[in-house]
Amino acid sequence: MICIKAFKKGLVCKGFPYEVGKTYIMPRNKVKLRESGFHAANGTDPSLTLDYYPLTEPTEYCLVEIDVIDSDEEKVVGDKIKILRKLSLDEVIEKDKTGQWCYYFARDIEGADAEKLQAAVIEKDKTGEWCFYFAAFVKGIDVKKLQVKVIELDKTGEWCCNFAKDVKGADIKRLQAAVIEKDKTGKWCYWFVRDVKGADIKKLQAAVIEKDRTGNWCYYFATFVIGADIKKLQAKVIEKDKTGEWCYLFALWAKGANIERLQAAVIEKDKTGEWCYWFAEEVKGADIEKLQAAVAGKDKRRRWVKRLLSIQIQKEEK
Repeated sequence: MICIKAFKKGLVCKGFPYEVGKTYIMPRNKVKLRESGFHAANGTDPSLTLDYYPLTEPTEYCLVEIDVIDSDEEKVVGDKIKILRKLSLDEVIEKDKTGQWCYYFARDIEGADAEKLQAAVIEKDKTGEWCFYFAAFVKGIDVKKLQVKVIELDKTGEWCCNFAKDVKGADIKRLQAAVIEKDKTGKWCYWFVRDVKGADIKKLQAAVIEKDRTGNWCYYFATFVIGADIKKLQAKVIEKDKTGEWCYLFALWAKGANIERLQAAVIEKDKTGEWCYWFAEEVKGADIEKLQAAVAGKDKRRRWVKRLLSIQIQKEEK
C-alpha cells in the first residue's frame, strides 16, 4: 500500500534514521498497531499525521510502500516498509484532501505563504470548518473570500456562527441570515445571539421558536438571553417538550415563568414521575400535593415516590 509518512528532520522516526530508496523489515510477530512495527498514515493525506508530528517541529514527508498487516481510520502498520521518495511542499499541499494541513501550516510556520495556502484551503474545504479556522487564526488573509466560502459550504450554521463570533471584519448580518437559513434545530441561532455582538435578538428568537423540536433551545434562549420574550418561548416549550424535562427546567430557571402552567404541563407529559418529583422539590410555588399525586400515579418502580416522601419527612422534622 502506498502511504504518506511523516518524519522528524533527517527522516528520523522514534530515534531511527531512514533513507530514501531503502527497504526495512522486522519480524511479523512483533508488529502491533499503534505499538510496534512500521507505521504510516492510512492514505496520502498529510492531515492524518498532525496529531503525531505537529508542524511546530521540523517535519519531512515521504511516500512509502508498506506491506500492511493491520490498520484503523488513521494508521496502517506492517512488517516491511520502503521509503520511496521525499515530497516537496507543493506536493504535500496538493495531497491535503480537506484543507486541514494547509491551515495548520499557515498558522504554525513562520514565513508560510498565507495567500497560496488560503487558496488551497478554499479549494479543498468541504464543510467550511477550515476556512473558518484560517480566517480566525492566520494573519494576512482575505476575510471576504473565506466568509463567502464558509456561507457556501456550511450545512448546519455552526461555522457561520463561529465566523461571526471570532473573525474580525466578519459581516454579521450576512452570517446571521445564513445561520437562520441553515440551522435545522435552533441550536446555532441560540449560540449566535449568545456570542455575537450585534445579533438581532427578535429575528433569532423567532427562528429558534420555529425550528426547536424538543423545547430545549427555547429554554436556553429564555434562560440566558437578555431581552427574550418569556411568554412566547414558554408556549413553545410546553408545546414541544415530550417528557416534562424542559418544562421543569424552564420553571426552575427562567425569570417570569408561569409556574402553574408549567407544572400542569409536567404532570401531563411526565411518564415516570421523575420530573414531577424534581418540580416538587426544587421549584418555588409548586403545588406539592398535586405533584405528589402525579408521582404516585406514574412511578411504577416507586423510586420517586420514596424520595418525595423522605424529603417531606425531613421538612416536617425541621
